[in-house]
Amino acid sequence: MGSISERQDRIPYPKPYKAKPETMPEKRIKNLMVEMGSLRCIPPRAKVADAVNMLDEKQQNKGLLPFLLVVDEVGKGEEILGILSIHDILDHMGRSTECREELPIFWRGQFMEECKATLQKSAGEIMSHVTHVIDQNATLMEALHLMNCGKVDWLPVVEKEEVVGILFKKDLFNEVFAVAQKETHLSESLS
Repeated sequence: MGSISERQDRIPYPKPYKAKPETMPEKRIKNLMVEMGSLRCIPPRAKVADAVNMLDEKQQNKGLLPFLLVVDEVGKGEEILGILSIHDILDHMGRSTECREELPIFWRGQFMEECKATLQKSAGEIMSHVTHVIDQNATLMEALHLMNCGKVDWLPVVEKEEVVGILFKKDLFNEVFAVAQKETHLSESLS
């Protein structure tokens, strides 16, 4: 059997895609991420009750993102362990009512009991853990792939080994929206 270059039954490689000059240049992760300086952090040992108060404060100040980074000090630096959001808190409270083969049992006062129990837990116990990170120079498709495969809505963004920001799935959707608007304007101008 000859070398690969001698084989006659080779399948040609597809030609590389070249963007049309009139299309928008594709952004990188660093163009969409939320920078670390604009994010609020709590330690993993902080009580969920304290986090709830911080999250409520964030809701009162419109424009602030409704989550807290859970960050632990490691040596002279910090390590992002996860995110604590309203969804994480309510999801944790609802675990006693998850769908099973038998019907869940509800009683008066159950919500209050779940609230009190959850508020006493630490942020580290109920946060969404970091599962993947992405380089700030990566493509948007790489981020979408990691988010979809990992079933997460956010990724820490790194430069070398330092976390420099967070990318959210909504940031990717905002790019889809921008492309849709451009396409709509383009098709309107052609008609």
